Amino acid sequence: MSVGAALKVPFAAFDDVAAFTALLAEARFRQFALSPRGAVDIRDAPQAERVALYLGTEGEGLPTMVMKRMQTLRIAMTPGFDSLNVAAASAVALHHFFRRPA
Repeated sequence: MSVGAALKVPFAAFDDVAAFTALLAEARFRQFALSPRGAVDIRDAPQAERVALYLGTEGEGLPTMVMKRMQTLRIAMTPGFDSLNVAAASAVALHHFFRRPA
């Protein structure tokens, strides 16, 4: 069995940002947008039972309209280092928010 088979992460793609974020808010998801321009260091992000992470494309990142709709998080890096690629950033974020069952 490969390691990739052990990691199953639900994901979604959508066109209507407002409707999608409202749907998740109704379902009591805490929503975070990841960006090097994020306002809060991911280490300071609060834990939540249900989390939705928004990841942008490499290069462009998330649109400003998405960033304005939710709390934004950044991953601290060494000065002079631009950003992580989306795969590495998502791995860091999933590790941060992973909760082991009690």
